[in-house]
Amino acid sequence: MCTPQCIFKKLGGPEAIESKVCEARDRGEEIKVDVLHWQTDVDKLKNDVDQLVGQSTARENMCCITCSCPNIMTRYKLSKQAEENIVDANNHIKKSHFEEISRPRPRPPELESLSDNNYVNFDSRASIFKDLIDALKYPNVNMIGVYGLGGVGKTTLVKEVGNQMRQDGTFKQVAFAVVSKDLNVKEVQSKLAGSLNLKLTATTNDQERRRMELWNKFTNGDKYLVILDDIWEMVDLKIIGIPILDGKTGCKVVLTSRKEDLLRITMKVDRKFSIAELPEEEAWDLFKKKVGNSIESRPKIYLLACELCRQCKGLPLAINALGTALQDKPDYTWKNASDKLKKYLLTQIEGIDRGVIATLRVSYDMLRSSDAQSCFLLCCLFAEDAEISIDELTRHCMARRLLAQNPHTLDEARNAVFTVVDALKSASLLTTGAHENVVKIHDVIRDVGISISRDEKAFLIDHGALRWPENPINGPSYSTISLNFKNIKELPDGLVYPQLYTLMVGSSELSDLEVPDNFFNGMTQLTVLSVTKMCMRRLPSSLAKLKNLRMLNLNGCELEDIAILKDMKSNLEVLSLRGSSIKVLPPEIAQLTSLRLLDLSRCSSLIEIPPGIISNLTNLEELLFPDNFDQWEAIIDKKKEGTNNSSKNVGLEELRQSLDNGQLTTLHIFIPNVKLLPKDGLKFENLKRFRISVGSNFDLYENFKWYKKIPGTRVLKHEGSSLRNEFIPLVYKAEALSLIGIKGLKEVLDYRGVGNGFPDLRHLEVESCDDDLEYFLGEPKSSMQSHRLHPLRSFNKLNRLVIEKCKLRYLFTPTAARGLVHLEQLTVRSCEIMEAIVGFEGHNDENELIGDVMFSKLKELVLEELPNLISFYAENEKTQTTTGSSSGHPQPLFSNKVILPVLEELKVEALDSIEELWDKQSPLVNQETVSFGQLRNMTVKRCKKLMNLVPLNILPRLWNLQFLEVNDCPNVEFIVFKNKKGEEEEAVDDSTLIIPQLRWLEIWNMEKLKRFYSSSTTSNAQSFFNHQVIVPVLERLYFWGVGNIIEIWDEQSIGLFEAQGSFCQLMNLDVHECNKLMHLFPPQMHLLLKNLKELHVERCETMEGVVEFEGEVDEDGLRNEQVCFSKLTSLRLKNLPKLVSFCTKMGEAGTTEGNPTIHAQPLFNGKVAFPAVEDLTISEVPMIKEIWVQQPLSKLEKEVESFYKLKSIMVWSCDQLEYVLPSYMLPQLHNLLELKITGCKELEVIVSNKLKEIEATNNDIPVFPQLKTLTLRELNNLKCFCTGTQLLFSHKVAFPALEHLEIDRLPHIIEIWDKKPVPEPEKEIESFCKLAAIFIWQCDQLVYILPSYMLPRLQNLRRLKIGNCKEVEVIVSKELMKEKEAADNDTIVFPQLKDVVFSDLPTLKSFYTGTHLFSNKVTFPRLENLELDRCESLRCVFQLSMARVLVNLQQLIIHDCSKIEAVVDGEEEIEDGQGRKSTDKTLFPHLSKLELRRLPELRRFCQFRYPLEMPLLSQMVIEVCPRLNSFSSGSVSSSAQAQMVLFHDKVAFPRLGILELDGCKSLRCIFQPSMARVLVNLEELIINDCSKMVAVVDREEEIEGKRRKTTDKTLFPHLNKLELRHLPELRWFCHFRYPLELPLLSQMVIEVCPGLNSFSSASVSSFAHAQMVLFNDEVQFPRLENLELEGLQNVESIWGREYPTSSLSKLNFLKAKRCVKLKNIFRPSMAEVFVNLQELIINDCSKMKAIVDGEEEVEDGQRRKTGETLFPHFSKLELRHLPELRRVCHFAHPLKLPLLSQMVIEVCPSLNSFSSGSVSTPNLFARDVSYDFVGDDTTVTED
Repeated sequence: MCTPQCIFKKLGGPEAIESKVCEARDRGEEIKVDVLHWQTDVDKLKNDVDQLVGQSTARENMCCITCSCPNIMTRYKLSKQAEENIVDANNHIKKSHFEEISRPRPRPPELESLSDNNYVNFDSRASIFKDLIDALKYPNVNMIGVYGLGGVGKTTLVKEVGNQMRQDGTFKQVAFAVVSKDLNVKEVQSKLAGSLNLKLTATTNDQERRRMELWNKFTNGDKYLVILDDIWEMVDLKIIGIPILDGKTGCKVVLTSRKEDLLRITMKVDRKFSIAELPEEEAWDLFKKKVGNSIESRPKIYLLACELCRQCKGLPLAINALGTALQDKPDYTWKNASDKLKKYLLTQIEGIDRGVIATLRVSYDMLRSSDAQSCFLLCCLFAEDAEISIDELTRHCMARRLLAQNPHTLDEARNAVFTVVDALKSASLLTTGAHENVVKIHDVIRDVGISISRDEKAFLIDHGALRWPENPINGPSYSTISLNFKNIKELPDGLVYPQLYTLMVGSSELSDLEVPDNFFNGMTQLTVLSVTKMCMRRLPSSLAKLKNLRMLNLNGCELEDIAILKDMKSNLEVLSLRGSSIKVLPPEIAQLTSLRLLDLSRCSSLIEIPPGIISNLTNLEELLFPDNFDQWEAIIDKKKEGTNNSSKNVGLEELRQSLDNGQLTTLHIFIPNVKLLPKDGLKFENLKRFRISVGSNFDLYENFKWYKKIPGTRVLKHEGSSLRNEFIPLVYKAEALSLIGIKGLKEVLDYRGVGNGFPDLRHLEVESCDDDLEYFLGEPKSSMQSHRLHPLRSFNKLNRLVIEKCKLRYLFTPTAARGLVHLEQLTVRSCEIMEAIVGFEGHNDENELIGDVMFSKLKELVLEELPNLISFYAENEKTQTTTGSSSGHPQPLFSNKVILPVLEELKVEALDSIEELWDKQSPLVNQETVSFGQLRNMTVKRCKKLMNLVPLNILPRLWNLQFLEVNDCPNVEFIVFKNKKGEEEEAVDDSTLIIPQLRWLEIWNMEKLKRFYSSSTTSNAQSFFNHQVIVPVLERLYFWGVGNIIEIWDEQSIGLFEAQGSFCQLMNLDVHECNKLMHLFPPQMHLLLKNLKELHVERCETMEGVVEFEGEVDEDGLRNEQVCFSKLTSLRLKNLPKLVSFCTKMGEAGTTEGNPTIHAQPLFNGKVAFPAVEDLTISEVPMIKEIWVQQPLSKLEKEVESFYKLKSIMVWSCDQLEYVLPSYMLPQLHNLLELKITGCKELEVIVSNKLKEIEATNNDIPVFPQLKTLTLRELNNLKCFCTGTQLLFSHKVAFPALEHLEIDRLPHIIEIWDKKPVPEPEKEIESFCKLAAIFIWQCDQLVYILPSYMLPRLQNLRRLKIGNCKEVEVIVSKELMKEKEAADNDTIVFPQLKDVVFSDLPTLKSFYTGTHLFSNKVTFPRLENLELDRCESLRCVFQLSMARVLVNLQQLIIHDCSKIEAVVDGEEEIEDGQGRKSTDKTLFPHLSKLELRRLPELRRFCQFRYPLEMPLLSQMVIEVCPRLNSFSSGSVSSSAQAQMVLFHDKVAFPRLGILELDGCKSLRCIFQPSMARVLVNLEELIINDCSKMVAVVDREEEIEGKRRKTTDKTLFPHLNKLELRHLPELRWFCHFRYPLELPLLSQMVIEVCPGLNSFSSASVSSFAHAQMVLFNDEVQFPRLENLELEGLQNVESIWGREYPTSSLSKLNFLKAKRCVKLKNIFRPSMAEVFVNLQELIINDCSKMKAIVDGEEEVEDGQRRKTGETLFPHFSKLELRHLPELRRVCHFAHPLKLPLLSQMVIEVCPSLNSFSSGSVSTPNLFARDVSYDFVGDDTTVTED
């Protein structure tokens, strides 16, 4: 039955979409158009359903007029409406599977700028600057080189060029990356993506995918400039992902280098420019600017200054450095500098002038302190162009004792480093990086610094080394070494560096490194050791000999064993494992008692920090945990007795001592739950630097992601519950603060006046705080009276503020708002009761009542989901009386009292009470000083009451507006409107509106929108734009769902548009769902659109033509006039049911009568031309029969070369289309790359030739010279590609470049290619020779795929997929071959084929010949993937000889092949009677995945008699192979055969990690023990529905009579997951008599194994014999966390009486169901060790009497002392269907369950109490307990 409730249920999906949309919006991304459209449709449907519900409710009791029976007619109508809504709902659900929800927004202009603010315009470079810009605008120039000396200013110049060309619109974006000497492709890719705001989805290691993502970005149709700075060698642009293809892409490249030959010869740039040194006059002016213009008044040093300036050689870098060093210095300093300059002129560095070297060395010498010199040289150790962290410099300086003041703490050292860095910046030797906590060093300055360090300090620095450098003979004994390798596998031994203090070794890529044990023997003085991006399985033993080592960095390393660090306990002060792969911090770290800093940040794999480590590090000053580490141990009552407190992880209590004594000053930590904190709190107030998140971590994709971008070092995020006292001091200290879901926030804010409030807070986010805060940023409570005239400015540094989901009526008082002098970003979202942003109640201060409020620095304002917001600045009655306004008139959002002079971005969404944005009576004022004068981006969405957008008087203020989006405002009629005051205003109604900077206009879902401007006195009132609207730079125009407009442009205004330049810059036009539009362009409008590049028209139901003509018509039905869209590159026409032609005659639209040629025209005729179009898409245009007219090219088309640049043609669902291309079009399509035709029901041929004269004269073969992709899909009537043949592809058409061929659902195709070889004259055209992929699907009449003569052409074939072709018997046919007998002896080869998929081919018998699918007559030397599915005639896949040559096969998948008996058949090796034996046991040496599913006749995988090994096989799945009894028929014992063992000792899979068996009903056993013991990598073992299986591991030693003893009890050492399901005959998992341990098993499921007696048949105690015990005393699982048991009918007890308790301590989930003989789960003595158990579920165990049963302890006379607390982490208990259960805990001791919070007890009729003793459950409340069918007198808890 169709009900509204059904519809709502069907529409449940939108919540998931809405959630993703919200997440995308939180990330700041732009929601895709089709998603927004879908949301709008769903919202509309929901509204319809709401109305339907209302109607049905109102009428459900409605009766007929004449009687009391229900009104059947009314109910029938409602039912029909409901059915229609159900259909709509189903359609929306089908459309809801979006591949992408959003895309990143363009970077804001302020972030796009590449150049800094220090760029100086030199007259000498003005011409080069202009020439560079002109060259980049020249169409034939794609790559430019700029060269010159280091430091001459190349980088600064090209950055400024890029910045200017982005601003003037030449390029959409400019991508910049520094390449430097050591080219690292991945880093360059990351830098380019970062500058483009492009998020690369591929991992860093996937260089190829990253290349394709960049490539696709640069070729998306927009123009991009790529700047690669400082190249030193050949750079392959294609490897990076930068396309340079014959000048036909939108990407141009600028390269800078010191080497002219590199640019000219190697890189072959189109143009090169030399940047010369500054002329003497400009150099002197710059020098004077740096040292001070007073230099000319100092005659004693004037000449000396001139000489020093000349020595700078006109290089700005040297002038800046030397000038800064000599600024305001006395005369003797100048003379000393001159002397040093002469000395240093002898130094030489490649690519750097000696004078520059000398001046920079002088600058270095003139540094005032040794600290500054040491820090400068330290910066030279890092990679070129690296951002060097101040923290990293601090650690080095502290460890090396480089600071003269000898700081005692890291905090003191950091302050000293900041001071030194400031001095280096002032000396122009360092620059600020992305924020104030990082610095950078120019490559020239770094080179000079390296030279100084080498000559004076014995440094060795080599980044880009290929091997370890040799020690120089009689050379210096190095003090510092910094090496970065491209790829190094091992380090040398025997190195001796007696004076080495610092060693830094890194790799540009993660390298698997072997470090000799004696590597550090000769480096006994080493103080700092840094190793980055290396794979080190273990650290060398010689590391322990470094007794002087104070700092050890192992950042980004793959680590396993670092326990050796315990030997460095005496001196090690800094240990950084940042970004390493470490999972468990070894307990030995606790011995590093001298440690001051431990950095574990970004160790995302870290899951365990053993207790005692942190508390033992008593000297820690800085401690950085990973942002995601949440495995803190809960605090347990210390008074408990007898409990096992074997915690595996650190608790927060361990921080207490370091926090209490103030030793710890820096802490980065994530606390997932405040309950993990000690009850008496921790003393965080002494922290000076912190990044603490409570409740939820710092997730990259949530609102708080901005914390990563801020320079602040004091960051706090707190989510959930109340703000505990220990965090309140951090709130006041924080620079960035996020408070989410905080209770009691009002108290914190009310008393913020105490002390200094929030003196450093820059970024604040408050969300979901339920307190009624009145004002968020009002006056603090303590200052309300005493500071009325001079209120305390608690938030005066606030830069960014986000308020969301808070109970606020007002956000600020006016006084508080005036104090926010630094606020730049304000977001207020989802505050339901908020009435105004600025407001007041009860204040009588006259300044507050009538004063203005100015946000002098606010750049971004977002107001969303504020249904009760009346105005930004609320007015009370006194204010309204003062201003003379009427209290009854609705207030505008922004009044004149709100001043926003620098606002750049405004977003207003879902403000349901706002009727006006601005006061339409506001006076016109100076546009340079008024509010909104800097507004660039404006978005208005979902404002239901908003009547109009911009009043005319406000428009002059918006002179900088560039982006305007108006969306879903149902009552808005005009974008710009004029307030009608009286007739005197009408005289100016014909004035024009100029919006000078508007580039982007989007209008969405505007039901009542009529026109852009409300005035329409002299133009057509039906047109959206008339002559009064001037938009001279508009580039993008979008209309979506604007159903009220009939015309976009006024025909009468076109001449005025052209005269005013309006719309002449339009590049993108999208029109969707404008259902009253019959034409897009009126006559002559196309003349204005000379820059139009993209035209997309979709779902316009009444549109009959895109371009409208007027006047006389010629024989084609059109005016004798031609239309040319000269720059249009993309044309898409979709879902236009009435479109008859691109051009139609004016006056014929909307009629079926009139000129009959109108409806007989092709889509494109000779009157319209597209010389630049590259992408053409025509979809669901049912009226067209022809796309192009069947006649030769018109004069216009020949002149402008219409369609000559076409690269992609896509035609979908054009039901009347008879053909696609007329034959005369083929010469025009020489650039066509892609042709896709889908779902055209009447299409019979792709290329048609109906002109007899052409047929008679044209004997040439049609050629598609560049076509790479051809897709033909769902073409029910297609018979051939070209007319005149019965084949799909005859010899009459050629595809020399085709790479991808897809054929799908062509039911009339019998043959794809002719069986006959190519005629000799036609062999010259190498058709199909580049084919790399063939996909053929559902062609029911095909018998074969490839004729054998085609094979030589398919040498590049890489992918072959054939499916659902019912008649195909062979893939390659050899019929009609010449010399057939000779050919039988030939082997066919597909040399490049990597991927083969055959699916649903029921008659397929062989690929080529023979009884096997792949015989020895066919080979694929590079095959990697083979998939077979539903090939029901196959009996065997490979002959053995064929299988042995598949050395590259990685994946083999075979499904549903009902007759296959073996995969590999080795019978041919013995059929010749020679009894040959193979010595090679390896088969498929690279196979990693094997799947065999639903093969009912399969008996063996390999049918041959030799040992078998698959060395790389990691995953094996065998499912429903009921006759499989052995994997291989190799030499096995008779006992193994009799036991039906799947894997005997003659098969080996050393890398097997996952094994799944399901439905193998013949198997009795899987492994013999010898086989099981070598499966050291097995991690998952899943066995299901093997009805005859008795044991998983069976005892072959004892069966063979050779009883062997083993001391190794470990089996499957890496097994993590074990599942045994539906094994009715299973008696044991392991059937042998030895102890068993599965050391890493964490998850075990045993389900429906009714015959299971015991997990192992090893020797067991008498107790285990007496009872059926599942886990006896000889079985151990020390890591078991999850245990599920179901349907075990024989098991009476889970654990033996002496079961080792160490196997239970980590268990956290236990479930037992339908275990009919099970009497209890635990004994009290065992229960005490379940310290981590959290959830217990017991269901349908009919004999269960107690969960914890103490009876047997009483009976044996050994009552053991039991503590109060059992299960300290226990939180959930479910007991269902336990008829004999009397108590949960059957013992008399007191019981505490401190964390139990959820309990369900159902159908336990005998239950009368929870425990025999007292029970305490402090966290269990009545609402969390469910009872059903329990005993009448049941008492569950007493406390």
